This record gives sequence, C-alpha cells and structure tokens, in this order.
Amino acid sequence: MILGIEGVSCVGKTTLAAQLAPHLHQPAVIPCYYHASPDPTLLPTPEPFTAEHQLANIAQFLDVEDLRLTRARQALAEGRDVILDRTVDTLLAHAHAVGRIHGFDCDDQARRLATSRPVAMPDLTIVLTADPDLLASRARLRKGMPTIFYDRHFSEHFNAYLAHPLAPAVALLDADCGSLDDLTARALDHVYRHQAAKHRPSPAPGPHSLKEAS
Repeated sequence: MILGIEGVSCVGKTTLAAQLAPHLHQPAVIPCYYHASPDPTLLPTPEPFTAEHQLANIAQFLDVEDLRLTRARQALAEGRDVILDRTVDTLLAHAHAVGRIHGFDCDDQARRLATSRPVAMPDLTIVLTADPDLLASRARLRKGMPTIFYDRHFSEHFNAYLAHPLAPAVALLDADCGSLDDLTARALDHVYRHQAAKHRPSPAPGPHSLKEAS
C-alpha cells in the first residue's frame, strides 16, 4: 500500500512515519518535497502573493513529485509498502491556505494542474493536527522556518482543504492527544482497517452500480 502522512510543519509527520515503518512491509519512506529535491535552494518561496505565482510554484514542485513517484513505483514493484512524508495534497492545501490569506483563489486551477500529471497517490492518508501554539513553539526551534508555516490562519486553511483532498481515504488524528505510542497505535488501527477493507470481497454489482475511480 501507499500510506501518506499529512499536516502542517512541525506537527510530527516524519516522527510518525518512522514509528509506523517497522509495522509495514519493508516500507520505502519517501521524504517531503524539500528533502526529495536535488537542490532545495532552488525551490520557490513559500508565500506567493498572486495566483499565477502560486501555480508556477506548484508546477515546480510537481517536478520533484516525478522523482518521488519513481521511487514509489520501484518500491511497489519490489513488493514493498510506501510511506509518503507529505503527498500531492500538500501542494493544493498550501495553495488554498496562501490564497485565503492573500486574497486570491486558484484552487480549481491548482487541482487541474496536479491531476494533469501522474503522482504518487496514497491509498490512505493520515492527517495530523495539533494546537497552533504548540506548533509555533516547535517552529521557533527550527532555524530559518518561515513564519507562515506556523501561522494560526495558515494552519486552519491548510487543514480545511484536507477535508476534501485528492486522496481517496483520509483519517484525521489529533497529535496532541496521548503519547507518541498512543498516536502510533491509533494510526496503525486505521492502516489495518484499511488493509482489511481492501482485501474484503466486493459485493456483486447491482444494475446501477458506480465504478470507483482508481
């Protein structure tokens, strides 16, 4: 399976991915766009002020997504699971949040752009949320972290987009609730239930059944 881990910066995505890895089948953990980029210094700034600028940024990040997709396909071909630290929905959530903050809306264009190219689409995405004040305190410890990434309004808009993502299945988890072991157990519960549902025999199609998009 391909498992996506989503959420704003400093919410604990990379930590959770590391916790989940031993419970999956030889998973390939594919890093976020910044760490997957051959040269992160060439990536665009996180706060564009126009829709055109934002769409150009997405196009640039989709080039990095091509690299991530290649790694995901290779792992799947080897019979391994895949864990994505951020998914293509990050790009659309960012566009939604920045647009709401700066007064533009390129959501539809961004969605068409992201769906015009092959991407590593997760079977299940786990979305982590946390209190914005806690995120801000963590972000202050990261040198050079852009302030928009832990802005309360940015987090609210980012998470609002993730209520209607491209990913076909999403589980929302509060990262503030319980210990890391508790969070890992809750995430694994969603993973195992998704895997069980995937292998459950499908009911016989009715006369007006709809075929689910792959």
